[in-house]
Amino acid sequence: MNPDTDVVAAPAEDRSDAATPVGARPTVNAVARGVSWKLLTVAVGQGSWYLSLFVLALLVPPRDFGVTAIASVVVSFTLLILEAGTSGSLIIARELEPRAVRRALIRTSLAGIVATLAFVALAGPIADAFTGGSDAGVLRVIAATVGLAAIAIVPNALLSKQLRFKTISKITITAAVAGSVAAVIAAALGVGVWALAVRLVVNQLLLTCLSVAAARDLMPKPTLGAAPAPRLAGSTAFLLIAGAGVVAWSFDNLAVGAFTNPTQLGLYSLAFALAYSPLTVISWSVGAVLLPAIAAARDEEAARRQTLKAVRMMTLILLPMLPVAIALAPGCIPALLGRKWDGMVLPFQILIVVGIGQGILNALGEALAGAGVTSANVRARIDVVWAGATIGAIILGADLAGIRGAAVAHVATFVGLAAAYGWRGGRGIGLSMAMFSRALRGVAGCVLIQASVTAAVAVSLQAAGATALAAGLAGAAAGIVALAVALRVGADALLNEGRAVMVATLRRGNVPDGAMTQAGGGSL
Repeated sequence: MNPDTDVVAAPAEDRSDAATPVGARPTVNAVARGVSWKLLTVAVGQGSWYLSLFVLALLVPPRDFGVTAIASVVVSFTLLILEAGTSGSLIIARELEPRAVRRALIRTSLAGIVATLAFVALAGPIADAFTGGSDAGVLRVIAATVGLAAIAIVPNALLSKQLRFKTISKITITAAVAGSVAAVIAAALGVGVWALAVRLVVNQLLLTCLSVAAARDLMPKPTLGAAPAPRLAGSTAFLLIAGAGVVAWSFDNLAVGAFTNPTQLGLYSLAFALAYSPLTVISWSVGAVLLPAIAAARDEEAARRQTLKAVRMMTLILLPMLPVAIALAPGCIPALLGRKWDGMVLPFQILIVVGIGQGILNALGEALAGAGVTSANVRARIDVVWAGATIGAIILGADLAGIRGAAVAHVATFVGLAAAYGWRGGRGIGLSMAMFSRALRGVAGCVLIQASVTAAVAVSLQAAGATALAAGLAGAAAGIVALAVALRVGADALLNEGRAVMVATLRRGNVPDGAMTQAGGGSL
């Protein structure tokens, strides 16, 4: 398509929260605005959330954190079942039948209330079994978050479907800040574990109330004499996708703990959390925008171009982090955390390969999920096989080589997942492995140069007697310079494309005239 006519210029006023009409194709501006608001949510919302966590850690004993951690696990697994893929199926639906939406809202809300009552009834046995008989009253209060979150499932999905990410971000930030402040005040008053409960309940209460209010104009009105509502397609696929992630990225701790010891499990869990931050912090934020954007695209050719551009941009953002992280790990981890954390260096260096790889692959996965029920089902089948293989491989790896073996197991199964996504998944939306290769080889070649320079400088300096920290810092810096030169000399079009998307994101989607034309742009 002609890039000059394919981009709809954003008006001067801020329309970052305008709804996308049904059947309309989201432009670069719409997607960039969504990404910018998601990144703002990460910076402000998650920033305040983790800052309050640090303050609470100073005021509340660790045992109390354990009580709320058990409650959070129960809440997460309960919501996974209650949600049952409803959000994803609503987002990818070509047309939303009012009765189907209302039925989903009623089903999730009533199921959430029932689950809350069950959680309240079982709070005593749960406290006895997992928290050493701690006050079950705290668990009963936290149980309210199940019902509240269930009520918000459909409103949140409708807001995402209409690309109202500005509204979603405002709601998320408001709830996170309010919950954090309330918890810190409660802890300062000496209420102990109840401060943690206040944090969770206030946050979820505001999330639910504000989401329902914001989505009230999107809720369908009842229609008299209408035909029975059809079932929402794709809900099973999204449930399986979410369940596979929970299995592969949560149950691995159980396997590692069973074959090692608490100290090794602690090293592994922290290495995993740090290594997967490119996926959880960056890629998931972008993916939350990409799923509804792909779902809104009616043109198959546009969807294919969107997918290739999204994967290429995620590769350009994340892949250069790999040589830097590997080079810095041996010096930075002991320097920042102490020598007792030396054992997590190698597992982290292995897992960061998978964390960044999963971050890149997530862009393709969200495109598959958003391209329709058929593609979502393909992704679900791939993910289920991958999750089962991952747990099996981790059990074997942990038994043979402890946490290093578990980390290698993640790499092995990721390779299979990437191949399946690229071959089977890509074929379903008209993309071949050759097309992915052409789209990514420019980035890969530049990062290969970066990695080679990084390794050469770091190894040479260490051989000359430099400390691991100094060698890593020098190697990482030299590699970044080499990457910049390689991009400027050998991949100027790619650099322009990335710069245009970044400018659009930072300016809430107001792309400078001609920027995307120079980058080979069009609708994202």
